[in-house]
Amino acid sequence: MFLGGLDVVHLPSRFGSGKGRGKTVSRILRSIAISALALAAATPLHAQITSDDDLDNIVVSASRIIQKRYETGQSITVVEKEELDRRQNQVLSDVLQTLPGVSVARNGGPGGTTSVFIRGGDSSQTLVLVDGVRINDPSSPSGAFDFSSILTGNVGSVELLRGPNSVIWGSQAIGGVINITTIEPKEHFRANVRGEYGYRDTGQLVANVSGMSGIVSGGVGASWFRSDGISAWDERSGATETDGFENLTLNGKLQVQFSDAIMLDLRGFYTDGETEFDNPPADTLPVTDNRQFVGYVGVNVFLFDGRLNNRIAYTRTDVRRITTDPTPGSFNPARARGTIDRFEYQGTAEIADPLTLVFGVEHEQSEASTFFPSFNTEPDVSDVHMTSYYGQAIVRPLRGLTVTGGVRVDDQQVFGSKTSLGGNIAYTPNGGGTVFRATYAEGFRAPALSEQLAAFGNPNLRPETARSYDAGVEHSLIEGKLRAQATWFRRNTEDLIVFSSATFSLENIAAARAEGVELGLWIQPARNFTVQAQYSLVDTENRSRELDFFGRSNFGNRLARRAKDSASVLVDWTSPWGPALGATFLMQGDTFDDVANTIRLDGHVRVDLRASWSLSDTLEVYGRVENLFDEAYQTAFNYGVPGRAGYAGIRLKM
Repeated sequence: MFLGGLDVVHLPSRFGSGKGRGKTVSRILRSIAISALALAAATPLHAQITSDDDLDNIVVSASRIIQKRYETGQSITVVEKEELDRRQNQVLSDVLQTLPGVSVARNGGPGGTTSVFIRGGDSSQTLVLVDGVRINDPSSPSGAFDFSSILTGNVGSVELLRGPNSVIWGSQAIGGVINITTIEPKEHFRANVRGEYGYRDTGQLVANVSGMSGIVSGGVGASWFRSDGISAWDERSGATETDGFENLTLNGKLQVQFSDAIMLDLRGFYTDGETEFDNPPADTLPVTDNRQFVGYVGVNVFLFDGRLNNRIAYTRTDVRRITTDPTPGSFNPARARGTIDRFEYQGTAEIADPLTLVFGVEHEQSEASTFFPSFNTEPDVSDVHMTSYYGQAIVRPLRGLTVTGGVRVDDQQVFGSKTSLGGNIAYTPNGGGTVFRATYAEGFRAPALSEQLAAFGNPNLRPETARSYDAGVEHSLIEGKLRAQATWFRRNTEDLIVFSSATFSLENIAAARAEGVELGLWIQPARNFTVQAQYSLVDTENRSRELDFFGRSNFGNRLARRAKDSASVLVDWTSPWGPALGATFLMQGDTFDDVANTIRLDGHVRVDLRASWSLSDTLEVYGRVENLFDEAYQTAFNYGVPGRAGYAGIRLKM
């Protein structure tokens, strides 16, 4: 089974009173954090717990093999299918922004470009996997992934690893790793169908079937989503042209267990999304068609009674974007395509009960093609290949103690060789009730094709690098009815790639630092009543000494679009007579939209309500109200968010 902006700008008054409001939200968030610490006085340092069984969750993002979460020193949060269904969120980024250490910025409503920042890392430093296959776009300027196309429809779980982990995952795993797993086939035939309708003529249909028969197991799923949307250019400023979004997602898995020693593993994931967007301050008409495909073909060979597992695989990522604009003379029309072909071998050896070795070799070929009719007469094409070797040892010298260490070497044709190290320790004296953790990790991001080889690229660029430390503990109290977690972290990032006004080219001249604390509580004060809360303090600092184009220094400024303070509280109650009620409170402090810290985006508090009623074992009706108090806020300058919105739906399980 696989588990996978330059002068000082003041925002309009409708967004609050500027600095005063941002500071007020920050004070509220810090008060929440102090309260959380008081409740968990006996438990200094880790993350959020998402379910009763979270301490027993298995994870794969730490070492690329199945592990108990309490056996790794990495900071990981897992959100399972049951939790996703209960929250009723349409897009996955709405789930991610409630997790520790995460900030999300979206350009407008559904379908708008969506960036995810983990522990203050840039969006290009977040590695995204779908069923274990990287889906980051090599044709984008920095290789960042746009989360606008990932809906929750057939997602079975999402695993968030905070902090670098390049030993196992290679390039881009600086801020963290997000592993999205589609629904896994179960022992018996299962089918799920869901439909909903609501605000701005928004509709969604989701279906999934899976099962096992003899040596074959598998499943297929599909989801369709459409919405009239809002004007991406904040419509509360007078914009009237709405920007719609339509998305089709298909996924499939097939496993054939030929014998105890050989298994064939096939996976596929495809999205096709059409997004209308604006270029503030203009209420314009461009449209982007974004198609993404990831495929996996693998063979697993189990030898020596399963003590040596071998995985040989080929993966393919293919991203295509076509932008059109009916406006005469527009510079928006463009075509881009990025592909990643990867060949992998991974071995896992159980040398003895206390020792597990994970090792592998990977070869990756990336290609990007971009075409802007207003500037080019033919597409600009570039490609690069990289071969990687990694090894990691997981040692259990004492009962409850797990020590992990590893090394990776990446050899790329342009920048050369890069070596990454990492290690962590986890100790539980009581089988997971209390877990102490500490991690040292290195990460790197290879220069994107557009930065390295394409027009205006610099072939002398080095990889961006990071060194991270974190330490924490989680603890269970009152027979598991109260669980507290906290983590302290610090990451120094160097050789960041930015445009140099001195050379008028991209250079490795920027640096940044992020330090903070993540706190979390899971409480069950009564049967069928749970409260989960998290607070994150992510203090980012620009450490670049290079002067910008206007001769100004940004040294000491906060990094753009990353909130220093954020918190979320989720409350859920299932009544004795059937209906279930819930609420999500999302709080975020002020941010800046530019590196010069001249454009301030005020903090905000958003409240969502939800309800569901299981009419039978197979039929459930549900509904929700998002942004209950019609809060007007921005996560990207001049891009508004949907106002108060209501939705209702029905779910059928067989």
